[in-house]
Formats: sequence, structure tokens, C-alpha cells
Amino acid sequence: QTTRITQELRAVLLLLYCDRTQIKIMTAPRIKTILLVVTNAAIAIMWARVLVTMAQLALGDGVEDHEEWCQSALKPALRDAIAFSFVEILNALTGLTRSKPMSVALFVLARASIEILVGPELPCACWQHMFTGFMWSVGEINRFTCFTIDGITGGSDTAKSVRYSVGPIAFFLGTLGEVLMLIKLLFLEDPTRPLALHYFIWLSVILWPFAFMMLFKQLLKQKRKHFRNLAMKK
Repeated sequence: QTTRITQELRAVLLLLYCDRTQIKIMTAPRIKTILLVVTNAAIAIMWARVLVTMAQLALGDGVEDHEEWCQSALKPALRDAIAFSFVEILNALTGLTRSKPMSVALFVLARASIEILVGPELPCACWQHMFTGFMWSVGEINRFTCFTIDGITGGSDTAKSVRYSVGPIAFFLGTLGEVLMLIKLLFLEDPTRPLALHYFIWLSVILWPFAFMMLFKQLLKQKRKHFRNLAMKK
């Protein structure tokens, strides 16, 4: 009888252990999905705030001085969105996404350097800065909204199609805006600017597109793969 009780107790403990293991296996991906959905939605909202602020500036909704409004409202919104975008690097480093951490870091740090180092040297409301901020916003709202929908639905072909259709255009135009900001800075007269810095800006203008060609090619490769897979499903 003692042996039978011992065997039954072992069977109960084994069942409990199996249930706990199964719960852990089921919970880990769910937590990962929730974290990604929350962070992606938050980044999309931060960039939507930038777009709303730009719309207010463009429509003149209560705006008397465009430059002052840009400095006091748009610039903080842009910097907040860029700062929050560093979460994407953390997601890549921790394995929450399959993105390469170095590629994500290059993408985010380049924007941060343009806004923090080049932005203050230009008029905030100049068209080059406004165009760049607009394309950043459109691209990131598209990207992170589609990521969010993809996470909620467990994989949406429609969301991926929208992302890969809008993404390359927004990415290209955003990079073009960054180069235009560098060119404007280059031709701004500044007698205090060291000659070495002048040549460094020239070098940045020349090399900037090449630095992002790798990311652009990767994006186009992902786009072709997605639409090829869609065609095979039909």
C-alpha cells in the first residue's frame, strides 16, 4: 500500500511539473508578443504626435510665429520620438526581434545625430528640416503600426504588404531629407566654423547615401521576399 501511495504521489508531482513546464512554454512567447505590441504601439504614438504637431504648424492652428512654435513644440516632440526609438535597439539586443542590433543602432543613431547635431544649426522651420521630420514620421508610423497589427493578429499579410509598400519610399525620402539638411548647413555662412569641420560636412554629404545603401538594399530584399511568398500562396 505504501508503494502504491508513493507511485501515485510521484504521478501527481510529475503532472504538476509537466503543467508548470507547459505554462512556462506557453507564457514566454505570450509575454514577448505583449512587450512587442506595447513598445511598437508606443513608438507609433510618439511619431504620430510629431505628425500632429507638424499639421498644426502647417495649418497655422493658433500659430503666430512658425519658428518659435517649431522650437517650442515640434523640436521636443521630435526628440522625444527619437529618444523612445532607442527601445527598438533594446528589443533587438534582447532577442525580442530578429533585427540585427547594429543595423537598428545605425538607423536610430543617424537620425539622433541629424536632429541633435545638425538641427540646432538650422532654422527649425526651414523646409529641409520640416520635410525630413515629416518623412521620418510617415515612415515610423507606417512601420510600427504595421508591427503592432502583426503582433495582435499573429501575422498579417496585409500589414506586411502596406509596410513594404510605404516603407522603402519613406526611407529613401527621409534619407534624402537628411542629406538636404547637411547641404543647407554646408552653405550657411559661418565665419567661426573651422575649416576641418567644413570638409567633414562635405564628406558626410558624400558618404551619407552610401552608408544607408546597405539598409535600403536589405529593405528591398525583404519586400521582394514577402511579395514572392504572397504570390506562391495564391
